[in-house]
Amino acid sequence: MFGTETVDNFDSKLTYLDICNIISEWRELVCKVKDGKNSKDASKCELLLKETEDDPNARKVPVDPCFDETFNGQPRHYCNILCPGAATAYRITRFPQNHKTCFSHYTYRIERLGDDFFMWRDGKCRTTDIHFTVRCEFSSSRVDFITDSELIAGIQNPF
Repeated sequence: MFGTETVDNFDSKLTYLDICNIISEWRELVCKVKDGKNSKDASKCELLLKETEDDPNARKVPVDPCFDETFNGQPRHYCNILCPGAATAYRITRFPQNHKTCFSHYTYRIERLGDDFFMWRDGKCRTTDIHFTVRCEFSSSRVDFITDSELIAGIQNPF
């Protein structure tokens, strides 16, 4: 039974042992408008690295992992959520939950670009206060993880 049964998980097949060995890390992406005023510029985002969802020792990324790109003639704000090599990454929560301009798959989404995952925001969601909690899932062991310094040094614009 162990290691021989498979389960469909999106585009890949995972063994039972793979599922039991998934390591999760958490990210908080906190975006705030400058001086509390709306503008045409994207709200500034801060990324926090966490070992667990309720980690009291979240580590602030000291550089801005975000950038703007044009998509279908409109500005789109991308933030690298620093989960290189993760099997998957997905949004757990959005605050406020009843946000009037941020809708999953329409004005924000997590997207894999190369070996990294990015959260993009566009439309009015790009210029508002919003807070996302994201979970990254890795199929490698904890000892294989790179340090925060190596992680931050690898931030790149994929475009």
